[in-house]
Amino acid sequence: MDSLKDVKLSLDDSTGVAIIRLDRPAKRNAFSQNTIHELVSALSHLDALDSVRAVILAGNPDGPFCAGMDINELSQLNTLAAHERSFLKDLTDAFDQFTKPIIAAVIGLALGGGFELALAADIIYAADDALFGLPEVKIGTIPGAGGTQRLARALGKHKAMELILTGDSISASELAQYGLVNKVFPRQEVESESIKLAQRLATKSAPVLKFGKKAVLTAENTHLEAGMSLEKSLYYSTFDLGDFREGQAAFLEKRSPRFNLG
Repeated sequence: MDSLKDVKLSLDDSTGVAIIRLDRPAKRNAFSQNTIHELVSALSHLDALDSVRAVILAGNPDGPFCAGMDINELSQLNTLAAHERSFLKDLTDAFDQFTKPIIAAVIGLALGGGFELALAADIIYAADDALFGLPEVKIGTIPGAGGTQRLARALGKHKAMELILTGDSISASELAQYGLVNKVFPRQEVESESIKLAQRLATKSAPVLKFGKKAVLTAENTHLEAGMSLEKSLYYSTFDLGDFREGQAAFLEKRSPRFNLG
């Protein structure tokens, strides 16, 4: 692969396990368009390698996992530009089309797009003090990388509605009670336990793992494509709102937003 700036990729040919690590610590691993490009490229590369049989998606070893989309870049978008670029579609498509198991190892914050990356994984292991949330409403937009669709399928309408409309965070321990997080561990054990699980999966038949994953996703994704398409359209529509501009500005200026409440 070409040299990567925002993502680190490591492969262990002896176990068949690969680790994709987000690496923008100064930005709390908030992802830019370049990060998206590198994630899409890494997933395509790993899916084509027969030696890779399971993948771990991680942030920094001590956290955070990912604070979402880089607001500096997001604030430059409007509705037309988002439609023309099919913004985030390449990222959601890359996860949807990936045929091997992905384990999200979440330490620290998984907010906005970071939570959506974890939701796009197949299994989530998290630190017992990890926090998840979709706070997009606080900056005048909605989740746009599958969050509205996947969270509603995972938690049900009412809990998903509460989290998306308030933007409140929720702990890994509470999500484990809902079955969305598979297991919680002390933060120093999350990656080692994720590696153990990935190594176990890698000992299974590669074709059978692919078939099993596809079968489960077929159950989850019935009508998901239509929902994802609608979500993208609604998400893009927020980019021309005054509240979207105000939300970005308030975040960057470290103040409370003054939304139009009329």
